[in-house]
Amino acid sequence: MEKEEKKMGALERKIRENEELEKKHRRKIFKIVFIIVLILVIIDQGTKFAFVNKNIDVIPNVLKFNTVQNRGGAFGVGQNSTFSFIVANIIVLGIILKFISMQAKQLDKKTIFALSLVLGGGVSNLIDRLFKGYVVDFIDINGLFNFPNFNLADVYVVIGFILLALFFAMFANNVRMGKNKKVKDDKSGEI
Repeated sequence: MEKEEKKMGALERKIRENEELEKKHRRKIFKIVFIIVLILVIIDQGTKFAFVNKNIDVIPNVLKFNTVQNRGGAFGVGQNSTFSFIVANIIVLGIILKFISMQAKQLDKKTIFALSLVLGGGVSNLIDRLFKGYVVDFIDINGLFNFPNFNLADVYVVIGFILLALFFAMFANNVRMGKNKKVKDDKSGEI
């Protein structure tokens, strides 16, 4: 009986140690994500401030910086639905943070960076909506395409989602080809 109690005690200590290691790893990942997101938000908010109320032709008839107030979503969809966009933005950011928390052990550097891009863009545009009631868009591309104005936060989100889709496609292809190994076996993805 005493031997079994010792085994149970050792097992409980091992479980607690593993839980502490997981918490420490999760905190480390969240610190990295926080730093990346903070840098991205500072850059985006800085550019929005620098180009507000300016009309600068960078490349005539192709690229100019021209500030507009976007009270809608992507491509101006849903004008004057600020509250709905704030709620949707908070929900999406919460889902991403929960995903990072739950999958911390399995995430590699590339995926963390891609998720941080999406978070950084989402947080920066959320700041605009909360404090101004609209998103500041200033990059105006014309020429071959007549694109709606956008900002760096939008670029972060698009690049982040493209990278996530690419990583998912590569992962799915590796699974299909039977090349998938555990994350722990891939030392290049370790944090």
